[in-house]
Amino acid sequence: MTSEASLVTLGFSNVGRLVALLVEALEDLSRRVSLSTMPADTLLFVAMPDPVERGIPLSPELEADPFRRCEALGRRVMERALDGVGVTWRGGAWHFFSAGHAGFAQALKAATNALAERRCGNCLVVAVDSLCGPDVLPEFSVQRRLKTSDTPTGFIPGEGGVALWLTGRSASVSPSGPEPRITLRAVMLGEDDARFRGATLPPDGRTLAACVTSALRMAGGDGSRLVLVGDHNGEEYRAREWGMMLMHLHSERLGQETQVSWFPAEGFGDTGAASGALGLCVAVRSLQRRYSPSPMPVVLSISDEGPRAAMVVSVAT
Repeated sequence: MTSEASLVTLGFSNVGRLVALLVEALEDLSRRVSLSTMPADTLLFVAMPDPVERGIPLSPELEADPFRRCEALGRRVMERALDGVGVTWRGGAWHFFSAGHAGFAQALKAATNALAERRCGNCLVVAVDSLCGPDVLPEFSVQRRLKTSDTPTGFIPGEGGVALWLTGRSASVSPSGPEPRITLRAVMLGEDDARFRGATLPPDGRTLAACVTSALRMAGGDGSRLVLVGDHNGEEYRAREWGMMLMHLHSERLGQETQVSWFPAEGFGDTGAASGALGLCVAVRSLQRRYSPSPMPVVLSISDEGPRAAMVVSVAT
């Protein structure tokens, strides 16, 4: 069972699949923001999967260098996607991030820092990944990570691409239009080097809970009404970390009025490096359509390795 964007990716594999997804995301953004006339001080921040983990062929030199292989994949995908939407890049430098589920949050944090330091006026932040291609599914099956009748705690592979336009006006993540403008209030990053997939120590949720409390504090929220948008995909270790995190948040007296958890993977499957961006889209839409129980939903990312992250958004005032 997979959750494929088959109308977009049918017939594509590895790099072509990522390009097709990103083209769709950029075309959607182009309906709201004119990418062809982007300011020269626009910077690009790209969250990508590790090409080795996605079975993408590499030269021996690139395969031995994690940063270079991420940049090589990012440039290859981004250049083809921009060409696919007929856009010539007129902005500034490109920056690449590959840290699993938390890679998007790292890219978003770097973008907000660039805006705060006035190194740019706008940022294009993109994330794309696919866990559905023929190059990766067999390996997941061998690892018994896929959700099947024999493995009910597995995950459903998904795929997706997101393109986000970030402006310097209070770090807005929504372009002008009929919907309320949304402001990115905080991005907090954490690292748990001792507790990750396959580690001896089980997840205890402390690092993730610290990201949530710090992000809410930075955003100026009291956390009494708590909406958590997570990347839990059904796997046992993620369920354990989520439950432990909720326990720590309860001890901090957060979510006493309302506490709800939303998991986009229930509808989209596990979207890997794009999961944080899709979670942010869910949070933004809940504010624009006014059904979020909290004025400041929190988006959480848990990588298979150590990185953890929390992002907070609200309606601009």
